[in-house]
Amino acid sequence: MNEAFRALPKEKQRRVLNAALAEFAQKEYKCASTDQIAARAGISKGSLFYYFKNKQTLYIYLVRQIQAMIERHLDLEKLRGITDFFEMLEYAIEEKAAVLRRMPHMLEFCIRMYYAAGGEIAPLIQRYTAKTLEEMYAKYFGGIDKSRFKPSVEPRQVLDMLIYLTDGYIHQQQMAGRAFGLDDMMRQYFLWRDILRQYAYKEEYQ
Repeated sequence: MNEAFRALPKEKQRRVLNAALAEFAQKEYKCASTDQIAARAGISKGSLFYYFKNKQTLYIYLVRQIQAMIERHLDLEKLRGITDFFEMLEYAIEEKAAVLRRMPHMLEFCIRMYYAAGGEIAPLIQRYTAKTLEEMYAKYFGGIDKSRFKPSVEPRQVLDMLIYLTDGYIHQQQMAGRAFGLDDMMRQYFLWRDILRQYAYKEEYQ
């Protein structure tokens, strides 16, 4: 990112990023228009490419900003006090949902990013999400109480199962042509959580 973007007033930065968020949320990456982003932001296309080298640079920066926004929303002191795996998941998911509800287009952007980022951007996003998942797991789940798990179950396996269930649910909604609803997703999560708690935890912790 060009340092000139950091030097812009915060309000202008938000305007540019919100314009990009809306465009990438509504269209596949390859179809998203930098002309439209510049027009929405009220700047010239030349200025947009002065702040960001190209469309890919802008997209990756937006992905990182969203992740940083979610992390800033988390209460680190509270996180350090959570030792139950499922309680940690619940807190993280509910806080992430709160951020997604607060900003228009963010949910649609995230879904397109994870499930429909084709072309040259796909490998970059896949590497970024895999790296971020590993970092987040080490950072937030390092202090969980593993003694609650059955000997044959690894906590990371349970997290992967939840990721697969979420992926399958969203794909099913897309195939059926149904709009994805965050509240419906949360209700599904709590059902999966109860099933996986019985599978993963020793009887006295279920």
